[in-house]
Amino acid sequence: MADIGFNLIEVIMKKVGMVLLMGLVSWGAWADEMDDLERILGTEADVKITLGAGMLGIAKMFTKDDKEAQAVLSGLKDLSINVYELSDAVDVVDVSDWMADNVKRLAKNGVHEIVRVVEGDERVHILAKVDGTLLSELSIMVFEAGDEFVYIKMDGSFDVAKIKQVTGNFDVNINGLDALSMNL
Repeated sequence: MADIGFNLIEVIMKKVGMVLLMGLVSWGAWADEMDDLERILGTEADVKITLGAGMLGIAKMFTKDDKEAQAVLSGLKDLSINVYELSDAVDVVDVSDWMADNVKRLAKNGVHEIVRVVEGDERVHILAKVDGTLLSELSIMVFEAGDEFVYIKMDGSFDVAKIKQVTGNFDVNINGLDALSMNL
């Protein structure tokens, strides 16, 4: 009987250890990704916001009367926003290559590019895992040469209708968002 209890504890400890190891590997990959980006941009983020489950829980408490905020926060597990103010010296080709490599790396994990805009020296990439009208692992990269680079990563599950409702309040127009599940 004592062997069964010991074996159960051993199995649980191994599983907990694996979860922690996977988390560290994931965090390490994110840190390497951000180090590479900052090396290419030649600067650290001017604005850096990182909200984990604890802070998001507090945000949900403070916005319980705001339906739009609750719509966004309800599926959110983790949020990271990095904004970089850029000089004209940043190499557009290097940034474009980094963005393309990042899109390819995310695609290997089942994340699809759902929006891509390239206009002159401006680039926008929106990527996510897509399941009907639900998005998860949302990444948004916006680059405007000589101005700024914005990188937003959101972990959780998001309904396209809720995103469209909220972005409408910020005068953001993402054409084709209504028909997203049909276009993919």
